[in-house]
Amino acid sequence: MALILAFAFASVTQITSLPLLAALALAALVASGQPMAVLTRLRAPAMLALAIALALALFSGSDTLWQAGPLHLRSDGVAAGALVALRLLAIVTLTLVLLGSLPPHKLAEALRGLGLPAILSDLVMLTLRYIDEMRARLARADAARRLRGGGAGWRALPERAAVFATALIHGQHRADRVWAAMRLRHYGATRPATPPFGLHDLLWIGAALALAAALVWLDRAT
Repeated sequence: MALILAFAFASVTQITSLPLLAALALAALVASGQPMAVLTRLRAPAMLALAIALALALFSGSDTLWQAGPLHLRSDGVAAGALVALRLLAIVTLTLVLLGSLPPHKLAEALRGLGLPAILSDLVMLTLRYIDEMRARLARADAARRLRGGGAGWRALPERAAVFATALIHGQHRADRVWAAMRLRHYGATRPATPPFGLHDLLWIGAALALAAALVWLDRAT
């Protein structure tokens, strides 16, 4: 569903379709039951979308809407920036709603069911599993650095880089130990059979296909 709807959102090319795109993303956000949690995770994508929109608005197109010294706000750039930014935010919102609440092992099982090689699905599972642990480790290391009189702002960039490099090295060593322990326990010798698609799954996938087709048709019709 996430892949189908993401491709449909990315195929939108008309400004008039953006309200519908925003409405679908908002509906998914409300339906998630955790809108504030999803909005918190949207901060970084929102900053990226804003940067793209501003860059296109200032440097793309020819018709000037507003000018202040060397800065020119261009109508074509505003339209292109809004299109790219809203499509990006809609896709990320939908992905977070559909996949953000899945436990890593469930996501890995689903990827294996879709035909992804087992080694890649295991890497996805372990990466998702240890992202939070790595984030917590970095937070503790940065707090220890500041308690020892470390700097702040741009001046602390070399120190933060050293902390990050140290955390990556420790993470690599931990990953080696975890992998060795998994192999000693005969991990991967047998793999559980992935259950086939059920009627419930097929209905939801069919609904996603119908919604994607309707969105693309409406976009082409306008």
